[in-house]
Amino acid sequence: MATSKTDLLETHKNELVKQYIEFDGQNRISKVYTAYSDAGDGMPCEVTEYIYTGPATTTLKARKEGRAVWDSAWDADFTVET
Repeated sequence: MATSKTDLLETHKNELVKQYIEFDGQNRISKVYTAYSDAGDGMPCEVTEYIYTGPATTTLKARKEGRAVWDSAWDADFTVET
């Protein structure tokens, strides 16, 4: 299983993944967590944070990517459609 940032990026593009999306007070995407579909609590995942130009705009100023850990509480929102 990949654990480095580079390994996570390389394998996520070829594997089934799950995502958890956080929204800010303006209902804009603030963070997206991406992990393997079988990731459990505390396993490494990618996080992308979106930074906007102002409090009431949807124009992006920057996007930051990094590592985080998956929270199994998010799995309640994860479903697979077949």
